[in-house]
Amino acid sequence: MTQKEIIYFGDPMCSWCYGFTNVIQELRAKYRDRATVTLVMGGLRPDGTHIVDDRYRNFLRRHWQEIGERTGQPFDLTILENTGWIYDTEKACRAVVVVRRLKPEVEWEYFAAAQRGFYHHNHNPNDPESFARIAETFGIDREVFLEAYCDATSIEATREDFRRAKSLGVYSFPTVLVRDERGLAALTIGYRPLPALVGPLEHWLGQ
Repeated sequence: MTQKEIIYFGDPMCSWCYGFTNVIQELRAKYRDRATVTLVMGGLRPDGTHIVDDRYRNFLRRHWQEIGERTGQPFDLTILENTGWIYDTEKACRAVVVVRRLKPEVEWEYFAAAQRGFYHHNHNPNDPESFARIAETFGIDREVFLEAYCDATSIEATREDFRRAKSLGVYSFPTVLVRDERGLAALTIGYRPLPALVGPLEHWLGQ
């Protein structure tokens, strides 16, 4: 019998993914003994072309405030006081992939910490050192992390996550798919609170 799998497609710099943090963590804790729970980096804006100007900053501020109100996640908007920086999510995604390579047992926890680092602590999302400091809190040596972060294997592994998402038709985040012997099905495309997901998951697991 095929092992059931719950696949979460997210991005550390996706604001709705940050809003979804508690939901996916609770879902994983509740169902990890009944299904494999896999984390895939979706690559929200991985091309390095989104420069935060006044217009984009105002959009982000309204967007983040709405998400904070709806989900209860804390946002610090201080980073939006500055313009001219690049909203490139590949670097944050790559940091998670590096941790997956170096210490896979903390991948999920690192993903959440990277989210908090950006949205709650205003870490520079374009500075590898900001991701290395978080990795150190999980017992990963800074130099080892930075070396892996810059090598071609990690860059390609990150792109492979992006390709996997696209090959399955996943272009918005957060998205959760479920897989069993019958194939793939969508649990949610976009944010939904945990109670809305429990019933469908229980039904799927019981089949």
